[in-house]
Amino acid sequence: MRWFRVVLIPLLMVAFVSAVHAPVASAATASTTKAAKTPDEMANEALAKWKTALKLTDEQSPQFESIMKDSYQKMADAKKASGGDKAKMKTSMQTIMSDRDAALAKVLTPDQMKTYQAKMKEMSGKAKEHWNRTEGKTDEKKESTGK
Repeated sequence: MRWFRVVLIPLLMVAFVSAVHAPVASAATASTTKAAKTPDEMANEALAKWKTALKLTDEQSPQFESIMKDSYQKMADAKKASGGDKAKMKTSMQTIMSDRDAALAKVLTPDQMKTYQAKMKEMSGKAKEHWNRTEGKTDEKKESTGK
């Protein structure tokens, strides 16, 4: 009986825990090996995320998506052109982002632009990782962490 408690139960527990966590680990690995998204895909995802937050009209949606696609393409080109030079990349990204903001200001209403800028400011730093989640989960996380 002692052998059962000392050896077999811990062994069964390790096997159970391994079996439960194995799908989670393989899913995490699969997401990290996923191919990079194209500017079209990123623009489409951005439109889906921002459409509700900004309350985009049917007329604004294609214009917004076009601006986002153009900026994502420029970012991809800048990444290649920088050749790993972080300072050059940062300068390029700042220019691309300011150009994108100027283009969006022509499409969005002043209230929408304020909302966009507030969200972008919120996303700088640690909040960027939360943007991929739903806004409700982000708000709940902030409330639970006090941030």
